[in-house]
Amino acid sequence: MSDPALFRGTPLQRKLNIDQALKGAKAFSEKYVERGHYEFFPEQEVVEVVQQGLAENQVNHGYRYCP
Repeated sequence: MSDPALFRGTPLQRKLNIDQALKGAKAFSEKYVERGHYEFFPEQEVVEVVQQGLAENQVNHGYRYCP
C-alpha cells in the first residue's frame, strides 16, 4: 500500500530523503496524467528532469513546487 503522505499537497511532517520524494513525485505525476486529460511530454528525459525537480523541491521546501 502506498504511503498517503506521498500524495498530499501539504508539507510532510517528516523529512523525506530524495529517493522517497522521487518515488512520490513519480507516483503523483503518473496518477495526475492517468486521471486527467493529460499526457507526458514525449521525451522521457524531460519528464524525468521535471519529476526530479518536484522531488528536490519537496525535500528542500516541503512542497512539490513546479521546477
